[in-house]
Amino acid sequence: MISERIVQLGGDPNLSPEGLLSRSHTEYVTTDRLVQMIKENLVAERIAIDSYREIAAYFAPFDPTSRKMIEEILAEEESHAEDLADLLRGLPADLKH
Repeated sequence: MISERIVQLGGDPNLSPEGLLSRSHTEYVTTDRLVQMIKENLVAERIAIDSYREIAAYFAPFDPTSRKMIEEILAEEESHAEDLADLLRGLPADLKH
């Protein structure tokens, strides 16, 4: 959606892996432990949520179309974060540590 909006506005989205990595707001953490993976993903979702809130606020005064698109993405990220938090809450206590 973001790439399409950039094109609509006359831009050229940079989708190279190097470019995406350098602009990411989160760190990529590797682990072979499932619980740690879920926790790291939850942290990344929360960082993304904060970023999308800031972006939506930035667009609000002058670009309602982009603001609405970002708010739709924000809602998806919030749903993902809730799913991950529910998953963690549902795990047995001995796996959470």
